[in-house]
Amino acid sequence: MFDTVSVRMIVIILLSAGPIAVIGGLQAWYSYRHTLAAPAFRADMAVSRIDLEIRHDVDHLSALLNAINLMSLDEQAIGRTLQLAQSLTGHFYRQLALLDDRGNVVVAIDSGSPVLPGGSVPAEELPRFSGDVRVAPLDLSGQDPEGRSYIRVSIQTMIADTGGNPVRQGFLTAIMPVVWSRHHLQIGDPRLDFIQKDGAIDAWIVGRDHNIAPLCEDCWRMRVPPPQVLRWIRTLPLDSTARATMTMGDASFAYGPVEGGVGALTMTRRNVAETHALVMFVIWLFVIVSLLGCGLIGVAKSANILLVAPLRRLTASVALWQTGGGEFDARSTWAMPAEIRRLAHAFTRATRTLARHEQRLARASMRRELLLKEMHHRVKNNLQIVASLLNLQANRIRQPEAREEFTQARDRVRALATLHRYLYADGELFSLNMEHFVSELCGQIFQAVGESAGGRIALKIDVERLEMVPDQAVPLALILTEVVSNAIKYAFPDGRHGTIAVGLVREDGHMARLWITDDGIGLSAGRQREMDDRTGIGLQLIRGFARQLGATLEIVEDGGTRFELVFPLQRRDDPDEGEEPA
Repeated sequence: MFDTVSVRMIVIILLSAGPIAVIGGLQAWYSYRHTLAAPAFRADMAVSRIDLEIRHDVDHLSALLNAINLMSLDEQAIGRTLQLAQSLTGHFYRQLALLDDRGNVVVAIDSGSPVLPGGSVPAEELPRFSGDVRVAPLDLSGQDPEGRSYIRVSIQTMIADTGGNPVRQGFLTAIMPVVWSRHHLQIGDPRLDFIQKDGAIDAWIVGRDHNIAPLCEDCWRMRVPPPQVLRWIRTLPLDSTARATMTMGDASFAYGPVEGGVGALTMTRRNVAETHALVMFVIWLFVIVSLLGCGLIGVAKSANILLVAPLRRLTASVALWQTGGGEFDARSTWAMPAEIRRLAHAFTRATRTLARHEQRLARASMRRELLLKEMHHRVKNNLQIVASLLNLQANRIRQPEAREEFTQARDRVRALATLHRYLYADGELFSLNMEHFVSELCGQIFQAVGESAGGRIALKIDVERLEMVPDQAVPLALILTEVVSNAIKYAFPDGRHGTIAVGLVREDGHMARLWITDDGIGLSAGRQREMDDRTGIGLQLIRGFARQLGATLEIVEDGGTRFELVFPLQRRDDPDEGEEPA
C-alpha cells in the first residue's frame, strides 16, 4: 500500500502540511471554546458588577446617615431631615427611621405602607459601637407584591433633647430596596446597561427565601429565568461565598452572593460578534478540512498524471521490449516531467545500443555454432577416414595379435566418430542425449566384432534420457567400447550363449551410475591369452578413463563379470572437474 508514489506523496503532504493544519485547527478550537465561555464569563462579571454597585449604594446610604448624624439634631429636626432626604431621593427608600437605644421606632418616614408601625428592630441587627455600619437583609416579601428584596442599613447617633434633658443614644436606619430604576439613575450611569429593554444582560436578585425579583424595576415583566435555573438555584447554599455558572443553549447563567446578604442571578446570551465567531469557526474548520482534502486529492491526481502514468508507460515499453516487441521507443509528452523524459531518452539510447550489441552477438553466436558444427563434421569425417585406414591396414596384417590391436584401435576411433556424429546431427554442441547414443554405440560394437545383438549374445540396454557434456561423454564412450568389445570376444567362448546388459541412470540428482554386466565365464577363466588381453591395456584404459570421469570403479565376478562406475555429472556451466589424462 505504501509502495505507490501517490500514497507516499500524500504522506509527505500530511507530514508537511499536517502540523500547520493542526495548529490552525487548535487555534480555531481555542477561539471556539473562548467564544463559548464568553457569555458565562460576562454573566460572572455582571454578578461582580452588581455586588460592586450595591456596595456603592450601601456606602452612599451610609454617608447620608452619617451626614445626618453629624448635625446633632433633636427628634423633630431629625424627622424633618429624613423627610427631606426621602424627598430628594424621589422616595427611593422604603423607610428612613430614627430608633431609640432599644431599637424602637421614634420617627419613621415611609415611602408607602409602614414597614414597622409601632415596632422595633432586633438588637442583633443594630450596630454595637459608634461608627459601625450594620447591613442586614430584610424579608418583606409578604408586604411587597413584586417580591423584591430589601437591605437595612443602621448606624449609631446621638439625639438632642429639646426639653433640656441630656443627649441620649439612638440609631438611624434606612430600608433600601435592592432594585435599580431609571428614575433614580443619572444619565450616563453604567448601571443603565443592566436595565435596558432586550439588553445583553438580564439580572435578578435572589432573596433569603429564594424569592426572585428582577434587578430592573422598570423591566421586571420581561424575561424570567427558566424553571431549570430556579431549581438549580435552590440547590445552592445561601451562605456560600463561591459563585456558580451554568449554560443552557445559547444562554449562560451566573449566581453569586452580593452585599447585603442576598444573591444575584445574571443571564447573558451570545452577541452578534460571538455568533459570527462561532460561524466563522465552523467555516474555518470546513475550509481547513476541504483545502487539505482537495490538496491531497490534487496531489494524488497530479502524481498519477505527471509521474505515475508516465512511469507506467515507460515500464510497459520496457516490458514490451524485453519480450521481443521490437525496438524500444518511449514517447514523451509535455505532461511528463523533464526527469522522466530524460530517463526515457536514456532508456531509448541504451536499448538501441544494446539491440545493436545483441545483433552482433547473435551473428557471432550463429557463426560460432556453424564453425563448431563444421568442426565436428570434419572431425567425424576424419575419424571415419582414420577408422577406414586402420581397417584396411588390419586386413593386410597376417599376425593375429597385431591384427587384433589394429581392430581395437579402429573400434575406439569409430566410437569417437559416432559421438561427433551425434553432436553434429542433434545440433546441440554442449550436451549429448545418452539414451540413443549408448544404444547405437553398443550395436555398432556388436557389428564390428561380427556378432548381431539378437544372435547367441543378447544385448539389454537400460539407459535413461540423460544429458551429458561432451567432456564426459568421450571417456564414457571409450569405456563402453572397451568393456563391451572384450565381453563379446572373451566372455562367451566356444559358441556359448549369454547376455550383455548396459545401464546408465541418474542418482541423487547430480550423480550417475554406469554398469556393464555379462553372464559369461568371468575374468579368472578362459585361455591364458584371453586373460592377458583382458587384464592388459584394456583395463588400463578403463581405469584411466574412470579417473578422467572422477568415478569410482568396481569390478565384480559373480556368475559373470560386472563393471560399475559412479561419477558426478557436470553441468554445462560447470568447470571441468576430475579431468586427468589417460
